Amino acid sequence: MRVLHQFVNTKKYRTRHEFHERIQPKGNHYIIGLDAGYSSMKVFHETGYFCIPSFVKRITENQLTIQSPEDLLYRDGNGELYLIGKTAQNLVSSTDTNDTESELFSRKRYSSHAFQILCNASLALAMQKKKDNRSPVVQTGLPPAYLEADSQAMRKALCGTREFELKVGLEPWKLCRLDFRPDQIYLMPQPAGSLYSALIRSNGEYAPDARDLLYSNSLVLDIGFGTFDFYGLKSRAIVCRESIDDIGMREVLKETSGRILDDLQEDIRVPALQKCLERGTVEYVNEEQMEAGEKDLSPYLEQASGDVFKKAMEKARNVTNSFREYKYLIVGGGTGEAWYAKICDYLKGMKTLQILPSNRNDPTLPFLYSNVRGYYLYRYSMDKNNKR
Repeated sequence: MRVLHQFVNTKKYRTRHEFHERIQPKGNHYIIGLDAGYSSMKVFHETGYFCIPSFVKRITENQLTIQSPEDLLYRDGNGELYLIGKTAQNLVSSTDTNDTESELFSRKRYSSHAFQILCNASLALAMQKKKDNRSPVVQTGLPPAYLEADSQAMRKALCGTREFELKVGLEPWKLCRLDFRPDQIYLMPQPAGSLYSALIRSNGEYAPDARDLLYSNSLVLDIGFGTFDFYGLKSRAIVCRESIDDIGMREVLKETSGRILDDLQEDIRVPALQKCLERGTVEYVNEEQMEAGEKDLSPYLEQASGDVFKKAMEKARNVTNSFREYKYLIVGGGTGEAWYAKICDYLKGMKTLQILPSNRNDPTLPFLYSNVRGYYLYRYSMDKNNKR
């Protein structure tokens, strides 16, 4: 019997827009874990977690005649209105060039108005659940290679007094006020979030094998949207801190867009591709013959993902000296989850290397939350012991 090839489910590749309630361990301070990613803002707080696409679009009141439960609206001090997240992405046309990729995915985005809006909204949504007078603290992170140079800019993006309005779905507008000092902001290498997520259970206690993981030679591969980050420990000493910015889901989607352009002559850029991922098809128009139709997106996506994966593994071999001397490999990040089976198969001959998913202590959570979960639980552990 002939077995048909099953292509990837493109919906799983679209950036999530979701809110979940769940009780986390409470610290002496009100802890907020913030993973300000290129594709999405992931947040952990005491009573839940959420993810919103890192996309902001300025709009007018007239553009929102019908409201949606997925709307996330932001009004700044000048009265300007912005749409955030999934519904903002849905407004992007396939021919739209106003939302340039260089601005959306730039490393030096900290001072941009869009990044400030995303950070303000994320922190305000987490702070809405605060019911006491404990001081809030934020644990966040940066790609390992950027940590030293960009920490000051990241703190500046999160600190100071800000007032704005926020509207979530069909709820009424709420006035929000944030006031964070630099000493309330903590930073770590992003992959360290996945490391601590693999070390700490959901009750805030370290797993029985945490000491072995931390004291042995362990490597974290954090493969996200914008960067492929390496974080290697050998006998507790950091021996590898690298960030590669041309490998990740952004590169997969760029490759997908290129294949669509070659085949269908439709130039659909990465921001506009998000709607296609949810739909599973790409629309095309043949202007000469005045024909229009839809084509399955999954073959383009799968081929692009396979090509970028090969490039990623070649980079990983070069950076890690072919994984020599590592006992544990922890795989994190949304792209890491998409490639997890491929990575296990690629390294199946490495009998001395044990591969672990970053969500091993909380399998119900996707890999993309591992960093922010680790941020939260690491800060909780430090807070409980009154350590910085």
